[in-house]
Amino acid sequence: MNLRNQNQLSMVGACLTLAHSSDYKPVWTGKDPADFATDLAQLATQYAAVMAKAAQVDAATGGAADAKALAEGALEDAAYVLARALANHFQKTGDLDRRGKVDLSRSDIVRLRTQDLLNQATAIRDLGLVAQSEPGAPGRGVTAARVTTLTAAIQVFGQVMNSPRGQIVNRSTLLKEVETDIAALLALLADLDDLVLQFDGQADGRRLIEAWRRARTIVDTGSGHARAPAAPTTPVISVTNHSGVAGSAVFGPK
Repeated sequence: MNLRNQNQLSMVGACLTLAHSSDYKPVWTGKDPADFATDLAQLATQYAAVMAKAAQVDAATGGAADAKALAEGALEDAAYVLARALANHFQKTGDLDRRGKVDLSRSDIVRLRTQDLLNQATAIRDLGLVAQSEPGAPGRGVTAARVTTLTAAIQVFGQVMNSPRGQIVNRSTLLKEVETDIAALLALLADLDDLVLQFDGQADGRRLIEAWRRARTIVDTGSGHARAPAAPTTPVISVTNHSGVAGSAVFGPK
């Protein structure tokens, strides 16, 4: 991917991280406009799928074997992170039965092969789906975003785990798909721009609006490529554009 696409994905990741942070999640959870929560969940699902597909691009020239290895690594990482978050949550809630199902080390997960890995990751994801709405779970890392990330990794690995070794992945096709998917992410993000403005009736809501505006601004050099992207976990990205104007009321590119 070119740097501009990477930066756009970082921007989407920053908005998701911001919205699901403990500072701002109470602003929109169970509040009107209800479509904000619905569209945000859809954005998280689509973002995870695009990130998984973008990861495949790096291995595309190496064929199916490399694509499988990359997808396997992504699945191991996502399963391990959510498993440890669940273990922490179940420990603090005294649920030792469920804790025993996810109290796994990284080596426990890495040593699993193909179908066993897929089965274990799916079991972790299913526990996460239930636990994410339990009191205290989001603060311990059991979030909808992490469940969505693991779900996407499961889907990608399931698609490539039995691919013929000699099958060649068409990198240019993948790149085109990623660009199309990013455009869809930005369109959905534009809808969220309109919805987030409606939280202006309280101080916390106005702070969310301002933080969202800053996270929505991507750094563009004007040459068709962006600077190196900020990490997706960083909720605020530098504000710079072609004209040098900062602090505009307009969020991101529509």
